[in-house]
Amino acid sequence: MNSNEEKMLGKTIIGGWTEFDQSANLPNLLKEAWNLRRRTFPDFIHFAVPGGRHYEGKHFCNSGRFLNVSITGTSCALQCDHCQGTMLNGMIPAPAPEKLQELGINLRKKGVTGLLITGGCNQEGQVPLKPFLPALTYLKSLDFTIHVHTGLADKETAVGLKQAGVDKVFLDMIGDAATIHRVYHLDRKPSDFIDTLEILLAESLDVVPHVVLGLNYGKIMGEKNLIQMLSDYPLETLVLVALRAVPDTPMGGVIGPDPAEIIRITAQTRLLNPSLKISFGCARPYTQKAWLERGLIAAGINTLAFPLDETIDFALAHGLKSVMSEMCCGGL
Repeated sequence: MNSNEEKMLGKTIIGGWTEFDQSANLPNLLKEAWNLRRRTFPDFIHFAVPGGRHYEGKHFCNSGRFLNVSITGTSCALQCDHCQGTMLNGMIPAPAPEKLQELGINLRKKGVTGLLITGGCNQEGQVPLKPFLPALTYLKSLDFTIHVHTGLADKETAVGLKQAGVDKVFLDMIGDAATIHRVYHLDRKPSDFIDTLEILLAESLDVVPHVVLGLNYGKIMGEKNLIQMLSDYPLETLVLVALRAVPDTPMGGVIGPDPAEIIRITAQTRLLNPSLKISFGCARPYTQKAWLERGLIAAGINTLAFPLDETIDFALAHGLKSVMSEMCCGGL
């Protein structure tokens, strides 16, 4: 990055945050994170636009080659305060193994190449994957890319996922006991999530932890310590997202984390993990959306889901080549 680019960065990103950033240190933090990212990784950035949501911009339009499938339909036993199952509503239901297998055959004929297999959790915080393991094996035989959300998986599930040959395993992580109890309604501890991570890694699965910033009613509670703890594990990719209020849920009126704090934590994550691929997923507040996306790029992320056109333009203007992909951001 030459001096002219640094000046441009200062004007378009760092200067723009002064009206609501409470710390004078953020500009320096962004500069350090940005420079580290440019030294460590090639000069390209992935933009993830999977087909579970239509995306149409001046640079790219998705065509539905990667889709989201729920093995529980719209059902979720936990009814977490931030979602209450509403995130399952737009997914393709496949509530039985034979339905999933039949769905795979039909979608493959239509040109679909990848699937996110997810669903609601049971009372133990697990996505009930065990009955679906043979169907996942079959889907892999059709040459699908398969990403799977597991919840608090046990060893039997981990072994089965490895045998099925799934490509990525997504694991939502929580680093605060009060958040687990209040939001997830689970009698679990942060150590249970770490134990699950270790169970999955022990089977040599490609695990991609997901950390929701502000999960406890918009407050940052344990996320920073969790991210630091995750830096001790042999991970290739980490996905960060931020709470975005879902109407008609207990958090429907909650304002998510301050955009500057989201940027700060992302930059700190980059500095703590120089070689880790950091993705920022589709869940994030609408507040200051354009500035937030620019700030995430300045903070050193490798992948951003569903970007604004102007965000792609910003990345291009600052020396990054864009790669558009119809896949979940955790898989890139």
